[in-house]
Amino acid sequence: MKRYLWSVVLLSGLAVGARAQQSDALTLADAIGIGLEYNYGIRVGALQTRTAEINNTWGAAGLYPSVAVGASANWSRTYPQGDGRDDFSTTVLQPSADVSWVLFGGFRVWRTKSKLDLTQQQAEGSQTVLVENTLRSIISAYYQAVLEEEKVSISRELMDASYNRYQREERASELGVVRNLELFQSKNVWLQDRADYLSQQNRSEEARRQLGYLLAGKDGWTWRLADTIPMIEEHFDLAELHRIAQEDNTSIRNQYVAIRLREEETRLARSDYYPSLSVGAGASYGYNRASGITTQQIQPYVSAKLSFTLFNGSLRRRTVRIAEINRQAEELSLDEMRLSVNYDVDRQHSAYLLCRELVDLREEQLATSRLSLRIAEQQFRDGTLSQFDFRDVQIAYYNAAMNLLSARYDLVMAHVDLLQTLGLLLREVPGSGGVAPKP
Repeated sequence: MKRYLWSVVLLSGLAVGARAQQSDALTLADAIGIGLEYNYGIRVGALQTRTAEINNTWGAAGLYPSVAVGASANWSRTYPQGDGRDDFSTTVLQPSADVSWVLFGGFRVWRTKSKLDLTQQQAEGSQTVLVENTLRSIISAYYQAVLEEEKVSISRELMDASYNRYQREERASELGVVRNLELFQSKNVWLQDRADYLSQQNRSEEARRQLGYLLAGKDGWTWRLADTIPMIEEHFDLAELHRIAQEDNTSIRNQYVAIRLREEETRLARSDYYPSLSVGAGASYGYNRASGITTQQIQPYVSAKLSFTLFNGSLRRRTVRIAEINRQAEELSLDEMRLSVNYDVDRQHSAYLLCRELVDLREEQLATSRLSLRIAEQQFRDGTLSQFDFRDVQIAYYNAAMNLLSARYDLVMAHVDLLQTLGLLLREVPGSGGVAPKP
């Protein structure tokens, strides 16, 4: 069974957080390892791949002879009518052994074995696609949980600031410095921020549950997420991306296997145009006892059969033609797939560049909003800024921080999607010590 290793490009771009020493810390690499081992979808796919591997034998292809043994027994008793006649019994035992072997069947054995090889490759290719999709989902769920957790921190920061201001307004109101209207406005602001914080906390818990589900219920919501959303500065050459995608895209490689499988099915269908030669050998032993007289005999035999189908209602021609049409359909699907992959590369590369630019803009926007908030806090304390204007500055800072987190998450996932289309998200390393799906 093939084992899987994460690509160096992915790990260098994503798993940048250092592994924490606490036992409850969960890094992205930990999540990927747990998911590849315990995820139910991967485990089911591994069993299906194992089925194709077990079936891929020369015996299933029909290379070996078949051996059969059997035995028959019969006992009867005769009761004659009339006087002076003795009754008698008859016992018959007849074991047998037979061997049959198709020596030549139009190269059917080799064609069938080749088809079984390709069927196993196709199953392994489907498993690779499944692992890639699961890996992408785990990365998305992990960073989504990190994103929602960091948003909780920002919401808590805004809520604490609103609560502190409300407490100051309440103390000032008791001294008669602040009007009741201003106090109620501060309280409404705090209540709204409190509601937003609770909603964001619920979204964070739901993101952790989703991560735990992908990790097959391994308590993903109880771990501390050790990694943060990374910054990605990788640059790509579009022409090189197209070349890599056409060579390494998993779906395209699987489609080549499907075409070869259809070609082998065509050759297998042509096997019916050849004669068939089969041989057989066997022996039977007979034991017969009747009326006290015992007879025994051994009957060996050897047979050979040469057959050739002259006409069967054009069944062979139709079978070959259907196999050829299926191969042509797979080739057309390959052409469409290559075009689709080129389109995906262009689209995802553009999305990646856009996300990088948006991250830069969001960072600048956050820096500007943070500076504006500091100035607004000073002016609000001095009484030169109204409560409504100060609230607008607060909301602008809050939105800028949220938008930056979302932009970084979108950049990571745009990078992951591009790697998946290129076929670099997962590297196959036969016999390595990497993480393997648990059967």
